[in-house]
Amino acid sequence: MIMAGGVFLLKKVIVLHLENMDHPRTIRIRINPTEPFSIFYIHSIYKEPVIEEFQAEKGAVVLRGVRTKSPAVMEYYGFEDPKEFHSMNQRLGAVFIIRRGMGEGQGLIVRERKIYLSEIGERGDRIQLRIESMSLGRYLWWSLRGVVTVARQSRSKLGIASLTLATTFHVGLPRHSGSQ
Repeated sequence: MIMAGGVFLLKKVIVLHLENMDHPRTIRIRINPTEPFSIFYIHSIYKEPVIEEFQAEKGAVVLRGVRTKSPAVMEYYGFEDPKEFHSMNQRLGAVFIIRRGMGEGQGLIVRERKIYLSEIGERGDRIQLRIESMSLGRYLWWSLRGVVTVARQSRSKLGIASLTLATTFHVGLPRHSGSQ
C-alpha cells in the first residue's frame, strides 16, 4: 500500500497547461515526454492557414518548425525555400503567451485532437501556454475533480469532454498505443 502511494507521489507526468490570463479558465492536457503538439491559426494579414509544430523538451517548449502552403506567409516569416515545412528548432522556454485572434480557426492539436482557443477564451484574450511536470497523484486528483462534475458539463463541439470544477477544465486525451 505504501509503495503504491509512493508511485503516485514520485512518478512525474508532463502536462500542457493553457490558462486564460484575462478570464479564470484553464485546460490541462497530459502529454508524453517529447510528444509533438501543434498550434494552428489563420495568418492575420494573408488569411492563410499556418501550423507551428512544437515539442516539450526538458521543461521547455521547442518550436520544431512552421508549416504553410502560402508563399506570402513564407515570405512574411522570411523563409526563402518554397517547401511546405520550415525547420526551426528554437527553444522558447517553459511559458509563452498566445493572444486569441479576432477570427475563428485558432487552436491546439494534440494526438490528432483539436482544441479551439474559443473553448478557453474570448477574442483578444491572452492565453498562457506552459509545460508543467507534476506528480501522477496530483494529475489524477485533477482528473477526479473533473469527474465529480462531469455530469453538469456538456461536450464540446469536437466531442472533447470539458471536465470542470468552477472554471478549471481537464482534458484527458487517449495515449498513443504502445507508449508509456
